[in-house]
This record gives sequence, structure tokens and C-alpha cells, in this order.
Amino acid sequence: METSCSSLFARPSRAKVGGFSLVELLVALAISMVIVIGTTYVYLGTRETQRALFEKAFATETAHYALDVIGRDIENAGFYPSIRAAIPAGAASAVTSNVLIQSYANPVTASPPVAYDTPVFGCQVNTYKPTTPGCAAHTGSVDADTLVLNSYSNDASGLDIGNRADCLRQDSANDAAVNGSRRNAGHAAAAAADRPFLMPVQPLFVSNRYTLQPTTMQVEGQTISTFSLACNGNGVSTASNSYYPMVAGIDQLRFYYLVRASDAASSQFQRADALAATDWPNVVAVRVCLLARSLQAAKLQGSTSYTIKDCDDADQTFTDGVERRIFSQVFALKNHNQLLNPS
Repeated sequence: METSCSSLFARPSRAKVGGFSLVELLVALAISMVIVIGTTYVYLGTRETQRALFEKAFATETAHYALDVIGRDIENAGFYPSIRAAIPAGAASAVTSNVLIQSYANPVTASPPVAYDTPVFGCQVNTYKPTTPGCAAHTGSVDADTLVLNSYSNDASGLDIGNRADCLRQDSANDAAVNGSRRNAGHAAAAAADRPFLMPVQPLFVSNRYTLQPTTMQVEGQTISTFSLACNGNGVSTASNSYYPMVAGIDQLRFYYLVRASDAASSQFQRADALAATDWPNVVAVRVCLLARSLQAAKLQGSTSYTIKDCDDADQTFTDGVERRIFSQVFALKNHNQLLNPS
């Protein structure tokens, strides 16, 4: 059978050529744009929701961390070790018998400031200045009380465990004015890293003070003005009035004190100004209240204006959309009934 050349190289008919018309192309592009815009909208909405959830979680975690830090120190306030792990060689005559007696006195003077004469002390809407020592006005618009917590430690296990370190992880033995005669005789000669492992001659005095201080932060290109839980510890060679931030995002801090009374029905939590000097040794519990906030806006829908009750039970109205919540917890002084011998 013969096949002509014209049939082998015949051009295909116009009906068999595929492709999109201009109208079909425009329709496909429009559908694609709708899909892209919808996907982008869902992504942005999800990202905003995730950011809002993160900000809300940040406020909660900030509050829980602050309460945990302060609470553990409150529960340890007034602690005085009654058992020694060991007695340093050549210091037996200087070691106390650790007989428990009914007093708590700072070893630095015969008549110590009331802030150091009891396990717990407070300044109402003021800061505590160790160099004075005493309560004084905050620098700037700080809405916070200050809490002073005191205890003793005789551990020699470093700064990562035990209660020898202050709230800033500084060795309380560095406080020469108070602990100079109580720390190990080889303190000055030892390397700084080795000093926390030296057994003190007598239990070391540890004092921590908590309040708020103004803090400025940069978050995603925004300048955030807030306040931080801050601490001042006695693990320094020279007393200082400087407080160092521990966690940001707390706008208000209050401490309420429960004083043991002869009539249990009359016992109630009171602010620091309501307590006399003779009341501080009888404080058995502290209620901590704080107003925690997110760093950025966390409200996605509706008005960003809202009103809440603060720690003073006063109405506070905010219009910035930032998440704010009140957190409150009561901590008992576990060592309140322990009798102390600082001599």
C-alpha cells in the first residue's frame, strides 16, 4: 500500500489545537486571586489570634513566676538552722549551741532596725533603702509596696542550691557589715568561686527586698513602658539602694499582713502602715496581690476600653487594649513558730 508524502506531513486541523481563551484566563486569574487573598486573610487572622493568646499567656506566666519567687522567700522567712552539717576546724569555740530562743535580731547591732529585727517587714507604697535604713518614697510613679524578708543559712553547697544566696544569686557572706564575723575565716583568702562552699562559723544572715521599678523595653519595634518585679539582696560588700529587675510586666504590687491576735475572729490582713513595730514579729501570713499585664495589645474584637478592680479594689479603666489581670495568693510563714538564736 502506498502512502503519499502529502498525507504524512499533513498539517493538523484547527479543531485539535488546545489552549485558553482570554476570557478563561481572566476567570482563572480572578479565582486564583480570591484564593490568595482568602489564604492571606486566614493567615493574618491566625497570626493575630496566636499573638493575642501569647500576650495573655505572658501576663499569666509573669504573675505566676513573680508569686512563686516571692512566695518561696516568704515561706522561708524567719528560718534559723538548728542542725549543723559540720563545724569548721579551729572554730568550735565560736560556734553557737543553736539553742532556740524567742528572739530574732540582726547580728550587726545590739538594737537593729525593725526591718531586720523580724522575719518580715513592709513599706506601704514606698521603697526600702538599706543604706538609710528605712522606708522612703519611690523614684518615679511606682505603684508598689516593698517587702523585706529575713532568714539565716548555714549551708555550704554553693549558690545553686540551699538558701545561702540572696534573691540575685549573690553570696550573703559578702555582706561584711553583718556577716563578717559569721562567715568562714578563710573567706577573704579563698577564690570568689570557692567562697560559697566554705562552712560559715555561724549561720549567715540573708535579707531580700522586693518591689517594682520602671522598665522600658523594645518589642517588635515598639517602645513599651512598664514595671518589673525587682529585688535588692544583701549579698554585696557594700549596701546599695539599687533594685534589679527580675521579670517585666507588673503594674501594681501590694502586700497584706495577717497578725496573730488573741482573738482569732479579729485577725485580718492589713497594710504595712496599720502595723505597729510590735506587730511585725507576730505576722503569720502575707497576701501578695499584683496587677500583671501583657506587653502588647491582646484584645482583638470590640472596644479596647475596659474596667477592672485593682489590688486596692478600686476601678481602673484602660483604653490601650493591653491584657491586665489581678493575681492574689496567701503565703504562710512556715518558720514563724521557730525560735531563733542569732548570737
